[in-house]
Amino acid sequence: MKLMISVVLFSFLNAYSLEFINKKEFENIKSNISMPETNVSPKTLSNNYGIAEISKPHLIANASKKILFGYVKDDNQYKEFVEMYTKILKDNGFKISEIKREGEMAIITYLAHNEMGIRRFIGDQLNYNAKDDKEIIKLMDEVVSKLEENNMKVVAKYIVKTDFLRPTFMIYYLTEVKDFQEKEMRLRQLKKGEDIDFELLENSVKIIKKDSSFSMLYIGKELGFVSKLAVDENSAIKKLEDYKQFLKENKKEFINYNIKKLDKPFTSGEATFNFLLNIYFFQ
Repeated sequence: MKLMISVVLFSFLNAYSLEFINKKEFENIKSNISMPETNVSPKTLSNNYGIAEISKPHLIANASKKILFGYVKDDNQYKEFVEMYTKILKDNGFKISEIKREGEMAIITYLAHNEMGIRRFIGDQLNYNAKDDKEIIKLMDEVVSKLEENNMKVVAKYIVKTDFLRPTFMIYYLTEVKDFQEKEMRLRQLKKGEDIDFELLENSVKIIKKDSSFSMLYIGKELGFVSKLAVDENSAIKKLEDYKQFLKENKKEFINYNIKKLDKPFTSGEATFNFLLNIYFFQ
């Protein structure tokens, strides 16, 4: 059993990963939006498997609320980005309201179609052989199939090979837009470093893949997972009650917990810890 004593981990998957943009950045985008010409084809390549392949980081779009955005260095990259993603939007019934470039940021805002918006998943943190294109494509197809089984239409899928990520896949799909993104039904990965009690989550989210003992791919609201060491079982129960109170005060939904005895006691200073408490909740 993996043991994580104290971890504060918040890392983006790559330099182009961002979950939200401050609304204030868009409040003043009202007029004088210059629509770029889109006569430049995106730099997507067709590989031996007939699947579009992205090798340029500026063609990786982030998705947030009713926005697609990316990072570009010049006019050509901007045009390529806009052409690629306005086509995806239009092909799926979305109306584009604004297109803008602010420094190195390209921003496309759109109107939600039937209350749906586009979201992204990049699979580079999953467990697979990154040197085997067939394995990557097989994994991608499995994920696409699960999304569509759950009525989440896939609007684009790519193999991604850049200097910033190990070879992987990227999927854009539709889901209902919520005021708070952690409440949206999304394709997500839970990976905190501690072994996951899968059986405690089966009734709360749709588990797509048990990727490893400490990694899970799922569809649902954003999960929270906290582990705490305890000297004895009574101490673990006290920590559980304290954390449940914390969740309540912060308007987060408690899901379940597990208290288990450590295979081997762990000593830190004068304390010897014999139990591990896992707490699951919705963010």
